Amino acid sequence: MLKIGMVGGAKAWHARSFSEMINGYDEDLARQHNFPRYKTKLEGASVTHIWDPDREAAELIARICGIENVVGDMEEMIGEIDGVIIADDTTMKHQRRAIPFLKDGLPTFVDKPLSPSIEEAEVIVNLAKKYKAPFMSCSALRYAKEVEEFLAGKEEIGEILTGNSICSGDLIFYGIHAMEQLYVCIGPGIKSVQNVGEEGRDIVIITKEDGRKFILTVYKDISYLFQMNLYGTKGWREIRVEDSDYFYSNMLRAFLKMVETKEPPFPPEETLEIIKTLVLARQSAQKKGEIIYL
Repeated sequence: MLKIGMVGGAKAWHARSFSEMINGYDEDLARQHNFPRYKTKLEGASVTHIWDPDREAAELIARICGIENVVGDMEEMIGEIDGVIIADDTTMKHQRRAIPFLKDGLPTFVDKPLSPSIEEAEVIVNLAKKYKAPFMSCSALRYAKEVEEFLAGKEEIGEILTGNSICSGDLIFYGIHAMEQLYVCIGPGIKSVQNVGEEGRDIVIITKEDGRKFILTVYKDISYLFQMNLYGTKGWREIRVEDSDYFYSNMLRAFLKMVETKEPPFPPEETLEIIKTLVLARQSAQKKGEIIYL
């Protein structure tokens, strides 16, 4: 049985969701405290330790999900766990908590987004490499069922020539979902970005190294959705991602496999390119011009 540590985010959605899916939960308590209550229960692992700066919030998750150890210092987990999840706490500062675990060589998942800073994201990835810590960071939409189904029959629309991906929210904090689902379909190799929108209404033209262009749209005030259209030489497809139980649990399976095998499920360079795209897209809106990747 793999022993997993949960670090931070106890008041937010992901730490609660991930703890439920790995450990299961008390149905009545989860309903009483408005927890997500997902159906999937993963096998072969248990969240055995949890830490949050708000101890009361950590104790609530521990009680609902049967986590044995609520620690007063997150580093108390080191030596007691096989892998760690650094959960999103909505501040975009959660990634800093990964440092002591990476330095210990521990398999580490940093929840999305890895960082709102390209430089900081690179530092974290380089730390993982230096200390040989298996590492992954992504949006769960990388593992969406609807994206998997498209990729399985991708050849049906021929060569993908263009497309668009849209979601609500902030460009970096939430736009990573729309960007990640697009990225896994079109692959790496981004040449430039140009944001022709504005903050809260971002419309980003993404140009790939082969000249193809795609549109990433992130609007703060539109209703919740993850939707994508891809157009090819033989046809087109609309992909609407709706099964959150699947994409969360499938991502956690990839993490648990990494903990077991010590092999990351995808190169960290992909995460860096996604972060770079989003950060430069924000800079492009401010500078009102295209930004070429260096």
